[in-house]
Amino acid sequence: MTPMSNAIVALVVIALMLTAVLTWSQAAFTSFDSVSQSLKQMVQTTQEVSRTDIKVINAQTQGAFVEVPVLNSGEVHLAQFAKWDVLVQYYDAAGEYHISQLSYTENSNPGDNQWTIVNIYTDESLGQKEIFEPGILNPGEVMLMRLSLAPLPGAATINFVTVSNANGVATSAQFKG
Repeated sequence: MTPMSNAIVALVVIALMLTAVLTWSQAAFTSFDSVSQSLKQMVQTTQEVSRTDIKVINAQTQGAFVEVPVLNSGEVHLAQFAKWDVLVQYYDAAGEYHISQLSYTENSNPGDNQWTIVNIYTDESLGQKEIFEPGILNPGEVMLMRLSLAPLPGAATINFVTVSNANGVATSAQFKG
């Protein structure tokens, strides 16, 4: 082999090594960026959850419905009501035990095993409807939920409702049938 052919082979080998190093570096930086973005998102979600709090004030049966006022006692504005979970554990008139996960509806009179928002109020007295940012449960505001259960809860039964918002913060309360 001539010195010129040795130099060409060396240049090709060096070019291949540089290409491999650059490709590996790009993959490493892309992976690092992806992990970094995921970590940022996790921190933001954790911070939002730590600033979120909801509380059922006084759940009660009102005719064919169960009304559940939920206070936003945290610091985060809450919405995305279709992503909220409502679970009810109750006894019907025959004494049978039911566990129901209710689905959200925007209809003011929910169908069987559905829930809706009657209104959002400025405070726990439920006297003044919200004015600022309609449709968003701001800190200090109360959302009155209407639940429709099938079959109906039995009279004088002790029942349980759990409400969980879109980021997983939950609250529970008992109500009488």
